[in-house]
Amino acid sequence: MIYNVVTNAMVMNEVKRCRYFKMNLGLATTVDKGVKREYNDKDKFAYNYSNIYKTFIYAQGNVGDIKFYIDHYIKEPVMGVYITDNFEEFIFDVDFNQIKEKGIDSFLGYILKEVDTQYEERLRENTLKKSEPKKIGDADLVLKNPGAVTYEDLKAYLEVERSQRYNKNNNQL
Repeated sequence: MIYNVVTNAMVMNEVKRCRYFKMNLGLATTVDKGVKREYNDKDKFAYNYSNIYKTFIYAQGNVGDIKFYIDHYIKEPVMGVYITDNFEEFIFDVDFNQIKEKGIDSFLGYILKEVDTQYEERLRENTLKKSEPKKIGDADLVLKNPGAVTYEDLKAYLEVERSQRYNKNNNQL
C-alpha cells in the first residue's frame, strides 16, 4: 500500500525533523495546455485530491514510500492519511506532547499502525455488509398499512403488480 499524508505547515515542520525524511519538491500543480492552465495529472494523488477538495496540495518530501503534502487551507493540527489504492481517508489529531516525549519517528509509526488497524476494520465491515441477506419486502403492507411501508415493500408490490399485469395481458389474447 502507498500512503500519502496531507497536513498543514506547522505539522509539516515537525515531520521534517524525522531522520528519514527526504526533501522532494514534487511537480508543478498546473501545466500550460495551450490557451489555459490545467491541473497537472502526473502526480495522481495530488490530482485526485485537488478534484475532490478543490484545493491545491504541495509535495514536501517522503519517508520511504510515504509521501507528505501541505494543504494551506488546513488550519487545525491534523494529519489526513490516504491509502491510494482506493483513496481511503483517515484523519488524526496531532499530539505535540507525544512528539516531544517520544519523537516524530515514533509518532509516525503510531499513526501508520492506527491506519493499518482501522483499514482492516473497514474491510471487515464491508465484507460483513456484503454477506448480510437483503431484506425482502411485504407487498401486502402497501394496501394494509401505507404509512409503514418501506422501500423494499414498494419494490415487492411493484414486482407483484408487474407479474400480474403480464399474466392478465396473456390471458386476454
